[in-house]
Order: sequence, then structure tokens, then C-alpha cells
Amino acid sequence: MLALPSAFATMGWFLGSFFILFCAGTTLFGLVLVKLSCDKIDRKASGFYDLMFRIDPYKMWIIDLVIGVKCYGVTISYLIIGGTLMPQVVLSISDSLGISAAHVPDVLINKYFWYVVVVACMIPICTVRHLKSLSMIGYLNMLAVAYIVAIMVYFSLAPKSWHLLPVPGPVVAFNWDKEALRTFPIILFAYTCSQNIIPVYNELYNSTLERTSIVTFTSVLSCAFVYLFVGLVGYFSFGAQVGNNVMAMYPDKGLFVGLGKLCVVLLAITSYPMQLYPSRASLLSLSRSWSYKPIIRSNEDGTEEAVPLLPEEPDSVIDSMPSRWFYGVTFAEILSGALIALLIDDLSIVLGFVGALGSTTISFIVPAYIYCMLYANDTKHWLYRASRALGVYGVVVLVLAFGANVLKLL
Repeated sequence: MLALPSAFATMGWFLGSFFILFCAGTTLFGLVLVKLSCDKIDRKASGFYDLMFRIDPYKMWIIDLVIGVKCYGVTISYLIIGGTLMPQVVLSISDSLGISAAHVPDVLINKYFWYVVVVACMIPICTVRHLKSLSMIGYLNMLAVAYIVAIMVYFSLAPKSWHLLPVPGPVVAFNWDKEALRTFPIILFAYTCSQNIIPVYNELYNSTLERTSIVTFTSVLSCAFVYLFVGLVGYFSFGAQVGNNVMAMYPDKGLFVGLGKLCVVLLAITSYPMQLYPSRASLLSLSRSWSYKPIIRSNEDGTEEAVPLLPEEPDSVIDSMPSRWFYGVTFAEILSGALIALLIDDLSIVLGFVGALGSTTISFIVPAYIYCMLYANDTKHWLYRASRALGVYGVVVLVLAFGANVLKLL
């Protein structure tokens, strides 16, 4: 959400709005394919990982790789958010206390200092082997979204606050070039939720395909309207001058904006371990290639059955890992992520890579592949053809968007 206005700036307000709605539609279709695939196997799958095992156990490494890379990229974006916003939070607090910015120690407004502080705060939390459910973080995230929207509403509707904002750049309706292609995955990433749809489908009260469809339709469209608001208001407020983190564009004076930025930083810190956990589990699982080979179990009736080594339970992988591997991967991810955040320091590039690699695979390619494997005998049905088109679309976007981000990085 913080990077969406910068994506609008590369595409124009009309094209950006179109892609917000288009990506919502393609994501909804991918979710429908996953739910239909679960129905095909009598809803026995416990998760995305387990569903892939039942279809093609020898390609389960793809899920590990995608989840590992995607979540790793998200942790880097959290570091960038923390390092970028904390100096502004310090200035906001000092201004509210009547302390001039000139009297604030330079170290407290140095983003590199705050990178170190943020990493130091997260290391103790990230070295635990188990994370209990922290549902309260989800509610705090929704409150943070509401707070950010309130800040944007105030600065867009209160004329007396306009002089505090930088002079906006030009605004266009339509633009498409390699820069727009580079930021397109940011919009894709905003809807990446397919890995959660199977647990929702299984755990929903009185769960049916229709009721789950209502949940997914309501969730995705409500996000789409929030994204439209943030993208349009952020773009019209700052024009082509909008930064890759829209919250950083608002003034440092006063606690109203300062507390909003601090809220975002705290949520990034508390959410960091929740992203590192699946990334670490996936990378550790990748190191055990034998875990992708199913065990052949003989049943009492004389039949044989392929049984996974509990691939859907990341705890089983983490528990069985020697401490040197566990801590080695943990510190390698944290330190390498911090180094990348220091070198790149551009939220749009990080989210562009994450969206190009992770979102296209999880939202489009894998759902289409699973559906086509399960419904291979019904190739003339329009859903089968549409699923193939969705898979091809995902591959094309992955290649083009990844290439555009590589060029931008170089």
C-alpha cells in the first residue's frame, strides 16, 4: 500500500486504476481454481504444500523456493520501511516537544543507524523455533491501514495543510513503458493471498464453495477499493514527485503524522519474524531434498499409498534441524537482508522483485498448473482453457517484470 502511489506515477492514474481492478479479478479467478482443485480431491488437502504433494510430489520444491524467496523479500521491505521512517518519527517527536531539528543528534536521524537498531531488536525474536499465533498483530495492521487512510484524507481535504506538502509533479492518465512494467508487480503483490485460501476454506463455519467465494470476493474487492483510494490520492497529492514510500512524503512536523509513521515502523518490526519464519522453514526444507520423495506405505488391504514426510508441517523440518543449521540460516537471512536493504534502499524495487517472482507463481502459475493436472480429462471445458491462459499470463508477467527490475537495478 505504501508503494502503490509510486506505481501509479509510472502508469498514470487511469491505467493504474485499471490494473488495480484487473489484478483483483485475476487473483479471484486463481482462488476459484484452488478451491475447485480442493473439491476435486474431496477437500483432503490441508494447505498449498499438501495440495501440490497430492498432484506432483516431485515438484514440491517449487513451493519451498517461491515461499522462501517471497517472504525473504518482504523482510527486506520491512527493513527499508523502518530505516526510512524512523528518522522522520524522531523529527516529528522533537518538533512536538519544541526541540529544533538542529538540536537533534545527527545519529538519531541517520537511517543507517536505525537499520542497525531495527535488526538488533528483531534478532532475539527471530531465533525462537516456534511462533505462537499472534492474531492481535492482524488487528493492529488493520488499525494502521485506517490511520494511514485518515492521514491521506486529511491532507487531501484540508486546504490549510497543503502548504506543508512538497510541490506536486505533473499528473498523467496513461503511460506505459519499461518503468511501468517494473512497478506492475507491486500491484500483483498487493493481492498475494492464495497460500491462505485452503485453510480458510477448511476452517470456515458451514464451509461451502459458495460461502468461501463470498469471503474471497468481499476480501479482495474491499482491498481493491482501499488500494484505489491510496493510489489515486497519493498520486494526485504528489504527482510524478511521489516517492516509493508515500508515508515518507508527509511532513515531519506534529504528532499526527509522526505517530502514523511510528505505527508503520512498529508493525514492520513485529511482522518481520512472521515473514522470516516461513522463509526459513522453506529454505531449510530445500536443503533436505529427500523430503520431497514420498514414502510408499503398504495398507492392510494390500494396496500401496504414497505418504509425505509431513511436508505441510514446517515445525517438523525446523525441529529436526541441527542448531548450527537453524541459527546459520536465521542469521544469514537477517544479515543478508539488512545488507540488501542498505544497498538498494528502494521499496519499489524490492516489491517489484517479490511480486514478479512470488506473486505470479503463487497466484497464477501454481493454481493453474494444479487445476490443469486435476482436470486433465476435461480439456474442452472453458475453465480448463481459462486456467491455461492464466498460467501463461503468469509466466509472461514473471519473465518481463523480472527482467525490467533487473535492468532497473543495474
